[in-house]
Amino acid sequence: MNINGHEKKKLESWRFILLYVLLGGIFAFYLFRLFDYQIIQGASYLAQAEDNRSLGISDPSQRGVIYDRNGFVLARNIPSYNIVITPAFLPDDEGGVQQIFRELSVLIDMPVSLGDTDEETVKAFTPCYSELGIEQVVYIATTNWPYQPVRLKCDVSKEVAMVVREMSLDWPGVDVEIEPIREYPTGDLTAEFIGFLGPIPAVLEEYYTDLGFLPGRDKVGYAGVENTLQDYLGGRNGERVVEVNVGGEIIRNLEEPIEPVPGQDIYLTIDTRLQAIAQEALISEIDYWNSFVGRTLTSNGVVIAMDPQTGEVLAMVSYPTYENNRMSRFIPGYYYEQLSR
Repeated sequence: MNINGHEKKKLESWRFILLYVLLGGIFAFYLFRLFDYQIIQGASYLAQAEDNRSLGISDPSQRGVIYDRNGFVLARNIPSYNIVITPAFLPDDEGGVQQIFRELSVLIDMPVSLGDTDEETVKAFTPCYSELGIEQVVYIATTNWPYQPVRLKCDVSKEVAMVVREMSLDWPGVDVEIEPIREYPTGDLTAEFIGFLGPIPAVLEEYYTDLGFLPGRDKVGYAGVENTLQDYLGGRNGERVVEVNVGGEIIRNLEEPIEPVPGQDIYLTIDTRLQAIAQEALISEIDYWNSFVGRTLTSNGVVIAMDPQTGEVLAMVSYPTYENNRMSRFIPGYYYEQLSR
């Protein structure tokens, strides 16, 4: 009996020792990992956490207006109304959400549900330009940026925008975004020297990024005065560094915001009245000679009128020309306010 009891105690002691070793090893492993996370890689993880909770927002500047010598507007900014929806602010009640979608669908002429949301669709998604329904757009926004407004319909009429604003209490999460677009009141009369705006080209992306512009959202001059005087007309974008939560909701500013600097207004030496007279005279002259010879002798021409005493260009006609107002609405912008980390 004594021998068996001694062996039993010895066996039990061995088991306890093994258990203590295993527990000690597990404790040592977690202690080492905790030391690694907190001490060895602590600075790296802290930097990642700070990066995840802060975002840099670029606030667009206002582009300068272009006038002729008499103060007649040749290029200006007008509001364009976009209907946006913020998924996080929609009602919790699914029935209420569907009611908003149905009523909004009728107003903006956009189907409640259309297409699917597979991986390829999500990657190619561009609000206002992807053929999806309201439900699909909201689903994509919910899974990516629930607290950021996403565009449903772009460039709607002022009347539609006013209705959405009036329904803001009944349609939580639905709002109107006002985006400035370029308008040229004189159109093809001055398009040859005013030019037009377009997205930042890939070859100049680094150059404009260094100046604070945001590729995909900001537009720059592509021809004429809009291009040659871009540095004066474009202004400088503002900057904000904000704190956000895991859902992307903005909590507060982390740094003092830098306000955007509007572009400068430009006065040209062109006289719009003389420009119209010169264009009409050129077209009449072309039509006369084509009719005189009985065939198309020419279909293009140029007229330049200058003040010989000062060298100022008073009129500059190049025919045929183009309608630069089409460019401002034809080129799509980005679908949400871009954030840069």
